[in-house]
Amino acid sequence: MIINLLSLSLILLLVSSNSLIFAQGCCTAGSSTFGGLERGVNNYGNLNIGIGYIRNGLNSTYNGSEEIDDPLKRTASVSSFNFDLEYGLVDRVSLLISGAYVIKNRETTVRSNETNETEVISFEGQGISDIIVLGKYAIITPDIVSQMGLAIGGGVKLPVGSYTEEVNGSRLAIDLQPGTGSTDVLLWGNFFMGFLPLPFSVSANTLYRYAGSNLDGYRFGDEIIIALGGEYHFTDYLTFSLSGRARFANQDFWGGRFLPSTGGAYYDIIPSLTYTEQTYNLKVFYQAPLHRNVDGIQLTTTNLIGVELLFNFNLMEIN
Repeated sequence: MIINLLSLSLILLLVSSNSLIFAQGCCTAGSSTFGGLERGVNNYGNLNIGIGYIRNGLNSTYNGSEEIDDPLKRTASVSSFNFDLEYGLVDRVSLLISGAYVIKNRETTVRSNETNETEVISFEGQGISDIIVLGKYAIITPDIVSQMGLAIGGGVKLPVGSYTEEVNGSRLAIDLQPGTGSTDVLLWGNFFMGFLPLPFSVSANTLYRYAGSNLDGYRFGDEIIIALGGEYHFTDYLTFSLSGRARFANQDFWGGRFLPSTGGAYYDIIPSLTYTEQTYNLKVFYQAPLHRNVDGIQLTTTNLIGVELLFNFNLMEIN
């Protein structure tokens, strides 16, 4: 009995360790570009308030570009309740504040050396995530002559979320923490082109994150996310969009070395449907993987589904 308890304790320690070889089990904070990070600059005096929910299921394991059976028989999920606030400060300039409450779960199947029986061990971390503060500037704005828009921006991801959550006296792995503990620098860009009177438009979006280190010396790898897509407006209130997204992440760094099984290239396709009224729109979207090429062995997204409700208020008209 004592030997079994010691074996189980050792397994728990290995699975929850930050230096675990199979470390990339859940999404890291700040790796999503949904919400305000995928929209252009807000007009002067306009206030956007967005709330959303994203459920990310991670049940696919890759070794490089090959999908394999997970050696630790892991499954994971991330539920994110998102909040966006964006206001047009002056002409061509808006400020975005984005945050979330996240719930991260991971299950691992282990086998006892004594009884040869299997047991599923669950881990969960939850709390307020880090907060993004981003300023946007419109270099080119669409008008009657040209339907092209181009905007750039920059900001920071602030370490508001905890990265030291514990369960039964043991700290959770870093990828199960709601925050990262680091301040990151963000660079952002957005391109738009309309084709009126055709009910069609295309857009491109990019986000670069230069990661800092937390007080434990852990540094997530820098990453860049690029999204390309098009929209077709069936009616004034119903829009279908289809986009492709690529995420390129460097390896994490901790303890004087780059960590195995972190970083790689991730390609996804995202169809979505948006219903629009005068003061709000409702968007439903789905993300499916196209290709993975990861460093080492990693648990990655199998599917992602989300919904976003965005309210728009013109405060200049209210005043």
